[in-house]
Amino acid sequence: MAIIQKPGWFYYMENDERLGEVSYLKEENGTVLALSHTYVDPSLRGQNIAQQLVDAVCDLARSEGKKVKPDCRYAAVLFKRFSEKYADVALEPGDNADSCPIN
Repeated sequence: MAIIQKPGWFYYMENDERLGEVSYLKEENGTVLALSHTYVDPSLRGQNIAQQLVDAVCDLARSEGKKVKPDCRYAAVLFKRFSEKYADVALEPGDNADSCPIN
């Protein structure tokens, strides 16, 4: 298992296959990372892979002194469920949070 960072993405790789991903956009002159999409292959769901990917974006934001806006519905639910864990980086979800399917 490996989580790999590319500009705007974190990928979950296993056996050279991308099985999960989270994407983010930079907003507010780069001071906000807006989580726009989260996906994990159905064979891996329930293993907290999506949360690990979201956590990778949050760790990046922490290391760079940025905030995270959970525009993806999965991320919005995660931020609400574990509000104390994400309190230091969390912003209110954007208007798109309701339209992003939970994958």
